[in-house]
Amino acid sequence: MKAIFIGNSREVFWDSFVIDPEHTTASWRMHSPQRREPVICFDRPWEGSHCYFINMFRDGDRLRMYYHASGEGAPAGVRICLAESHDGLRWEKPSLGICAFQGSRENNIVLDASMIPELPGAISDNLFVFRDSNPACPEEERYKGVCGIVCQKQRYLRCFVSPDGVHFRYGWELYERPMFFDSLNTAHYDPVRKKYFCYFRGWHRSELTPAGAGTAGQGKDLIRDIRVMESEDFRHWSEPELLAFGEDSRDFHLYTNGVEPYYRARHILVGFPARYTDRYAWSANYDRLCGREERRERMKDCPRFGLTVTDCLFMCSRDGRSWFRPDEAFLRPGPENDWSWRYGDCFLNAGMFETPSIYPGEAPELSFLSPTKRWTQEASGNLLVRYGLRVDGFASRWAGYAPRVLTTKPIVFSGSRLSVNFETSAAGSMLVELTDGNGKPLDGFRSCELFGNSIDRTVDFEGDLRTLAGKPVRLRIILSDADVYSFRFSDAEEEACAPCGNHQGR
Repeated sequence: MKAIFIGNSREVFWDSFVIDPEHTTASWRMHSPQRREPVICFDRPWEGSHCYFINMFRDGDRLRMYYHASGEGAPAGVRICLAESHDGLRWEKPSLGICAFQGSRENNIVLDASMIPELPGAISDNLFVFRDSNPACPEEERYKGVCGIVCQKQRYLRCFVSPDGVHFRYGWELYERPMFFDSLNTAHYDPVRKKYFCYFRGWHRSELTPAGAGTAGQGKDLIRDIRVMESEDFRHWSEPELLAFGEDSRDFHLYTNGVEPYYRARHILVGFPARYTDRYAWSANYDRLCGREERRERMKDCPRFGLTVTDCLFMCSRDGRSWFRPDEAFLRPGPENDWSWRYGDCFLNAGMFETPSIYPGEAPELSFLSPTKRWTQEASGNLLVRYGLRVDGFASRWAGYAPRVLTTKPIVFSGSRLSVNFETSAAGSMLVELTDGNGKPLDGFRSCELFGNSIDRTVDFEGDLRTLAGKPVRLRIILSDADVYSFRFSDAEEEACAPCGNHQGR
């Protein structure tokens, strides 16, 4: 078996890339984010009850969030707003003085239809913004926005650019074909491949859709999907390719994508597509499901507005085209309440971030945001709720109390330290040993019993890891009532990620 060169990159157990399945008995399991607290209320006159397609990134010492604002209580049209935070828990809506709303510029709108004279009558519901890390990028285009636009009944994928992430101008066309683009379409620059990648919503025909169950205006057999295209200059793009999930994967409607490089292992892409499920006909369960009357009211505009429910999937990839995507939900709609189980539930933001723990010495957690109270008539507006997840914690290899083993394929590392992200019960444990490429144990490279819960625990050996660097070895991990999420070889002792240090660690 050919060895995999990992250097000092973090490796995870979300997929089976580094796993030797013939010598692994530890089970794979996914972990879901847990609902925390509301962090923003969308209650301004220009916001309305359809504030969604949230995307954000860390820019210096602050997080910048961009979101689409519309719905009941607010006029229709393109309206993209900005909020900022230093810790991801407390957010401010700066008064920017850029766009007029009802005669005043005292608002946080960064983009509206009046700023697109090149596209008169344009309608859009999304703008994804990222800071371009390409060294060759002109400074006046350092911040780029990808926007799906409908203009004169034609759909476009267009670009907006900005020198500061606040003041945007229309850029150029990215793609013009019969796609839909009415989703949060994402893009990023890959410094290794020296290319841009753009992921956007498309559609394909399927025989799996029930007869007569089409979405209005889209035909009876169209499935929402995700496409990827690449470019060296953000202007000239390859032909889009449909993401591949494997022959055994179900052909679900995927509405958003949320694709981004994972900040602690940037060679791995993660995505959080919203799964759209329309049961096409009213049943007795809808009478029992929360929000029956509002659901009936929404159906007067379009049946799917009341019949459709959404949840969120997890997916990861190492090349951007072939993806590992479990069919089970990463985030479910949750307990039934006055605001839940609606079309638009579980639309996770693009751009995860870390938030500090309230407990001294505890590691930060990954945070995601999702809107709730969509399609309500309440004057208080939408809420944006935070969800928390363990760092690296999308999935793990796990064992109950009866010990099980995880064995990697041969790997070649660099560095003098091994650390693991793991957790055990009080009685549980984990043992780590290194073998040669053929599985023969190496003297001095069997750890003591590890127990605890840490995202960055040093594994101690009697031997010196530097003597094995550059040579094929295997990790053999014995688990008992324990989970292991990731590991990393590094050059020296390193502390765990500091709170809110997202997009800084590896």
